[in-house]
Amino acid sequence: MPELPEVQTIVDDLKKRVVGKTIVDFWTDTPKIIKKPSLKEFRKKLPGSLIVDVQRIGKNIVFTLKLKTKKSSSDSNMIMLVHQKMTGHFLIGNWDLKKVGRKTIVIPKTKGPISSDKYNSYIRMIFYFDNGTQMALSDLRKFAKVILIPQKDADNLKDLKDLGPDVFSKKIDSDYLYSIFQKRKKAVKPILLEQQVVSGIGNIYGDESLFIAGINPLTKSNILSKKETAKIINSARKVIKKSLKLRGISSSDYRDTYGEKGGYDKVRFVYDREGLPCRICQTEIKRVKIGQRSSYFCSHCQKLK
Repeated sequence: MPELPEVQTIVDDLKKRVVGKTIVDFWTDTPKIIKKPSLKEFRKKLPGSLIVDVQRIGKNIVFTLKLKTKKSSSDSNMIMLVHQKMTGHFLIGNWDLKKVGRKTIVIPKTKGPISSDKYNSYIRMIFYFDNGTQMALSDLRKFAKVILIPQKDADNLKDLKDLGPDVFSKKIDSDYLYSIFQKRKKAVKPILLEQQVVSGIGNIYGDESLFIAGINPLTKSNILSKKETAKIINSARKVIKKSLKLRGISSSDYRDTYGEKGGYDKVRFVYDREGLPCRICQTEIKRVKIGQRSSYFCSHCQKLK
């Protein structure tokens, strides 16, 4: 699943490439991706909307749209929230649609990785812009979701309302996280992944952050000191900043809006490196299941307390 660095990379790209453009039409072969409103209402409201902003909230991509309407500006603003889930990512380019029996085949016209990389070929939605370019959502597993609602209702949207502070928020400090850790008697790793606690961190950067902090992912959160808690926060920010510079991780199917891979997978310390030597001490990286999720760690650099 794309995490903070991957989502932010896409958002930064979209700010440069689609803000100021008007959506004139859209196509989808996977209507279930659209959770709100109905597909009929979506088709009615979206065309003619101007993209005025794109931002990241947690792992969500939030488009601010100004709809073509005679109503007042406050009533005409909508947000389109997109959660890419496990395998979704946005691409900017051009595609043709070809009917083959009952199926619609999506044919890429943009050269380079958008047409040559198989992970960019699972096109589920296409947004057509007034300048002739297109924005597509590629999603191998079809888990992505799209919600279109009035901007005034955004504060009541569960996807946003239930999120905890962003990892870079000033609200995330040792006092905040330590108070949460002290109330729990479970492994620290799953707590870091709870979006209600800290938004933006997922399995990849949870492992990487704990490695840099020298904390074993199986360590019970309530035995961690405030100093160790601070190390986790600082390590998370450090590793995420590094990944942002490298445009995310593409050890699996993530790609940026150009269809290009990110570079963090080449420098990752532990995530998905089971059996390989630790980059610091050469100890073999281990994998353990914690709450149905794989966690990777170095038993020497991250001794269990």
